[in-house]
Amino acid sequence: RPVFSQNNLNCDKHKYERYLLPGSGVFSVASTYGPATFAPAPVMVFRRGGEGQLELVAYGSLSTVDVDRIVLKKIVLTGYPARVHKRTAIIKHMFYNPQDIGWFKPIELTTKHGMSGHITGPCGDHGLFKVHFGKQIQGHDTVCLNLFKRVFPKFATLEDMDGSGGGGGEGGEGGLGAAAEEEDGAALALGSFKVW
Repeated sequence: RPVFSQNNLNCDKHKYERYLLPGSGVFSVASTYGPATFAPAPVMVFRRGGEGQLELVAYGSLSTVDVDRIVLKKIVLTGYPARVHKRTAIIKHMFYNPQDIGWFKPIELTTKHGMSGHITGPCGDHGLFKVHFGKQIQGHDTVCLNLFKRVFPKFATLEDMDGSGGGGGEGGEGGLGAAAEEEDGAALALGSFKVW
């Protein structure tokens, strides 16, 4: 199953997309495990329909065969100020035990109004913690903690290729993929191809 991401030319980290955007006119890159081949090989992506017929979902060309391509999924944890005193605030509803606060202490926090701050330490046993900001924070602001997770494509199974698998999940719709059957002696590589 492919993993879709944006095509960023100026950096080596690429933002994960949950699904292929149909008809948007934006280039996407799909990363998948498959037989090693040379670029720019043509690629067509099919989906098995209800009656077992194949329908063309996307087409494009092979971009690179690169195992070091980094696809990142962004996760945002949010919390709300319980008490505010000038540039210091006590935040609630982001964590629920002091061990998590200690684990995420080195990470910088941001707010929806553009301020940044650092965790000073936990307050009590229920997940409240103290944060020191660069400017005065307002009581109606939302505090955000940005986390990034590296995403890898999934290996295709025979059920996925038949279209009878469960499908869904982070890899896209069921049966959607550009994976090929593993032949004897064929080398598998992580390839990325542009889809338009």
